[in-house]
Amino acid sequence: MKRRFIILAMITTMALLVFVTGGLAQPAFQINEKIDVGPISLWNPCTEELVELDGTLHLSGRLLLDSAEGFHLKLHANSHLAGEGISGTEYIANATYNWQLNGKFLPFETTKILTVSLISQGKEPNLKLKARFYVTVNANGELTAYVDEFEVECTGGKP
Repeated sequence: MKRRFIILAMITTMALLVFVTGGLAQPAFQINEKIDVGPISLWNPCTEELVELDGTLHLSGRLLLDSAEGFHLKLHANSHLAGEGISGTEYIANATYNWQLNGKFLPFETTKILTVSLISQGKEPNLKLKARFYVTVNANGELTAYVDEFEVECTGGKP
């Protein structure tokens, strides 16, 4: 009986502390899902062919709400896909995607990074694509900064 009272007192104290301080940063939402993907088509500039892919996407992340009525969203996705180009070359595609969004509803800023590797299982070159995005929106909902950078690299290729 005494033990139950102590546990109840601790829970009540913690709940009151959170209420009085306006709330601590608490996870409001978490995600951890695997999703079937495909078929999707990806243009390969290294071989100038269309590649059709199928596979799995794993998505994980969380949304935190803070005591200043702000939010912090962080997502990570990775995928493993396999497919074939119109030339008959088989490919494996691995991709990662990171997305972070911080702020109040307005203003907010976000940074996104997408990396895709398309790996040839034959003599064709491999493709590595990296895209970075940064966006800022002010309190009036106006876009104040937008930066995008793309890197494409063709590697390998067997004689």
